[in-house]
Amino acid sequence: MDKLIIGAGLYGLYAALYCGKRGQQVEVLEIEQAPFTRATYINQARVHMGYHYPRSLSTAMKSAGYFKRFVEDYSFCIHTKFEQIYATSSHFSWTDATEFRKFCQDAGIPCKPLPVEEYFQPGLCDGAFLTEEYTYDAHILRDYLMEEIAKYPGIKLHFGRKITEIEKRTDCYEVTALHEGKQEVYRAPFVLNATYASVNQILRKVKGAETQDFGLKYELCEIILCKASDKIRNIGFTVMDGPFFSIMPFGKTGYHSLTSVTFTPHKTSYDATPQFPCVGENGNCCQGGFLGNCNDCPGRPESAWEYMSTLARKYMREEYAFGYEKSLFSMKPILKASEIDDSRPTVIRALSEDPVFISVLSGKINTVYDLDPFLD
Repeated sequence: MDKLIIGAGLYGLYAALYCGKRGQQVEVLEIEQAPFTRATYINQARVHMGYHYPRSLSTAMKSAGYFKRFVEDYSFCIHTKFEQIYATSSHFSWTDATEFRKFCQDAGIPCKPLPVEEYFQPGLCDGAFLTEEYTYDAHILRDYLMEEIAKYPGIKLHFGRKITEIEKRTDCYEVTALHEGKQEVYRAPFVLNATYASVNQILRKVKGAETQDFGLKYELCEIILCKASDKIRNIGFTVMDGPFFSIMPFGKTGYHSLTSVTFTPHKTSYDATPQFPCVGENGNCCQGGFLGNCNDCPGRPESAWEYMSTLARKYMREEYAFGYEKSLFSMKPILKASEIDDSRPTVIRALSEDPVFISVLSGKINTVYDLDPFLD
């Protein structure tokens, strides 16, 4: 084959389709039994315009730069018919209303002041703003990509594959995978590691080349899906910049996602590969060096619904009501260097160039286009 891709989230399937359209023979290896079962689905589903990063202008401008392209390419899965309201807290915030307005001006993104008291309890926010930001529906996007990939016989998808070894040869990488107890070997002169939270686990399978872990911290995160009342059905709220919350439409599902800077991460690990008390327990999904799917794990935490909902209701007016539906859990890797300014750069790192081995780490959906020049 021409290219081998590890991981069938958005970055993996996008890369496969990109190369398949150019007549290349591409194969994708995915540990789960289906695509889009982890972080591509289990997140806020925010199509970033940049508002989330008032302390990292470069991250904001990159998000805004790709926003229009992503919305045009995938308009069929994007929910646009709601008001996305950002607010700055009066207390414990890194950014106040004046600074947020200037940041939006510097980033070149629209920001219209709104009356704070219309949405929030008195005295808790010093500014509220109508912004231009949407959400995507991961399952609609997944189905579209799968239908497109099916049009290209040169693209083959393999699910339920656990990577056990990767060895650099003279002209290719040889990747060994375990499937239903049997070993399979794949060879390609180009390998893309698009496994997100498992990026370091995959790198540690490589032999014959000097590897370097991404400097990461890991958060075991909970996204809560809520039933929204009629009053909030077409509104999204994000209070920032500090230990606050977001509640916003979750794609086109009819749910709202509820997250909190303080309570969404249940556990944090600063090890190169995540180490939590639950790892290695009987029945746990993380076994034998593989990072399991937290959403399916019997060792996943109890929901933080009580804490998250209390925080949101503290700020929002009472008529903006919502109720608990269910929780989703996933592992989120964050570059340690990003903790200073909350930046979220897309990092694409080449392990070798002949043969090629590339790893990508990005926490934003619409920066997938950063892959293009590397795939070329």
